[in-house]
Amino acid sequence: MTAEQPALEFRLPGEWWEVPLGSQAEAAESIRALVRREYGRRDEDAAVRAEHRRRLTDAAGRAISAGATQQHIALRLASRATLATTLIEYRPALPLGDRAEPALVAERLVAGLFGATAGADSDRLWSDFADDGGVAFEKGDSIVLRRSRRIASGTGSDEAEALQVDYWLTEPGRAAAVLVGFSTILVDAGPMMIELFDAIIAAADWRSAGRTGDLRAELASG
Repeated sequence: MTAEQPALEFRLPGEWWEVPLGSQAEAAESIRALVRREYGRRDEDAAVRAEHRRRLTDAAGRAISAGATQQHIALRLASRATLATTLIEYRPALPLGDRAEPALVAERLVAGLFGATAGADSDRLWSDFADDGGVAFEKGDSIVLRRSRRIASGTGSDEAEALQVDYWLTEPGRAAAVLVGFSTILVDAGPMMIELFDAIIAAADWRSAGRTGDLRAELASG
């Protein structure tokens, strides 16, 4: 079985680093190069380098194990230096039926992924989804489901809180969905980060559809 290919082409604001996901070793080497580039080789920065390498390598390893198709790490957002935000895309194989209408696919996602009450009618499904913090919006021929939550990041004495924002996008013309997850430790800037992530999702192109527009212009006009 061949690995799934990335579904979306992202136009990411600022500067980002793409981590190759062909193997654990390839991802780890890319992250080592990233940390060296950002923090140099000074002895006084050794602990910072080690912490970033560990955290980012662990995240890449989990992504590879879960079948991720692409991963990007934010280096600078609006002139602010950061290694605190990660984007990971997955193309999971889900039992979403045979019909490809976006509304039907989205409803099956809500029922299967967001803890909706078994056997509930459509109105109840969407009500449960909204009560759980879910938001739905259209993106061209797709429907996007978004859910955000705070999670623990790291372990032991290194444990901190992170904001996890997941977007499920119905694939145009298919009974399938793509998951794009953003994770950031910039929790205090949560509303601003969600606004940024929404804009990134809105500006992303399906790889078969080509590129249009400009993200910076969309952010400025929004």
